[in-house]
Amino acid sequence: MKRRVIKQANQAYTITLPIEWVRKNNIEKNPEIEVTISDRSLIITNQGSIEHKKIKINIKEQKGRNISRIITSLYAKGIDEIEIESDKDISSEIIRSLKSTIGFALISQKENKFTIKDIGGSNYSDLDEIFKRVFQMILSFYESAIEDIFGEEKETQESLVSRDNEINKFCYLLERAINKMSYKDPIIGRAIFTYAFSLEKIGDEIQRLWRTNIKYKPKKSKELKKLIEQSYEGLGKSFEFYYQFNIKKAEEIANLRDRLREESMSLSKDKFTIRIIRHSLKIIEEATDLNQLTLMIKLE
Repeated sequence: MKRRVIKQANQAYTITLPIEWVRKNNIEKNPEIEVTISDRSLIITNQGSIEHKKIKINIKEQKGRNISRIITSLYAKGIDEIEIESDKDISSEIIRSLKSTIGFALISQKENKFTIKDIGGSNYSDLDEIFKRVFQMILSFYESAIEDIFGEEKETQESLVSRDNEINKFCYLLERAINKMSYKDPIIGRAIFTYAFSLEKIGDEIQRLWRTNIKYKPKKSKELKKLIEQSYEGLGKSFEFYYQFNIKKAEEIANLRDRLREESMSLSKDKFTIRIIRHSLKIIEEATDLNQLTLMIKLE
């Protein structure tokens, strides 16, 4: 899209804004917008209200799991209202899916047409607090897993699903908050979203580790416990690296990961213990990868 630059009498230069962008962002009389210089580019950002996002979809012949994926994906994308048309009554699947969201509700149903809307009126501006809460929940999730696996082993698969659903709920909220915001630098915006998505993956990996213990009851040694505890330590260091930015800490985490890779080679090799090891190593690998994203976000 090209725009003509117009030179004004006072040596200023002006361009017109695309009307589609003006309407979408509710630009009214005498607004203030942010203009950022980035080499040969100018980035114009609206920091005020944005258009209510609405979508209509037809999900005929879709099963419950796919219905859930569709709804949570649109929620994380930042959609405010979803109109769904189906070939059957899927209200129970929709209600079940909405348990993974915050503020979304099924507000109407007419025959096999359903309307889901954000009624929470959430304020997504305090992204840092949402970030902290998600990371702290994931650390707490991992700590509880270690205590249960090497303790009384009271957790069941059903209760684990509930725990994981709560983690996912806040991960989706974080992704939604990021997609609702505008960033002066689009690269930073993409890096922050990738970071949030990676946190969701780490939560899933902790669930898999915990579920392996619940389902298969593998043999557990002191060495295995130490390995998992150090994996947890590496995840905690990634959290510290994001909030207490010190490049030396990134090297500490990478060294810890390398050491755990080596130590894992000497542990018991029965197939279920190998699963546990694989999940714990995957967590420290993901935690180390977060450092690259932190550097992209923090370095200026």
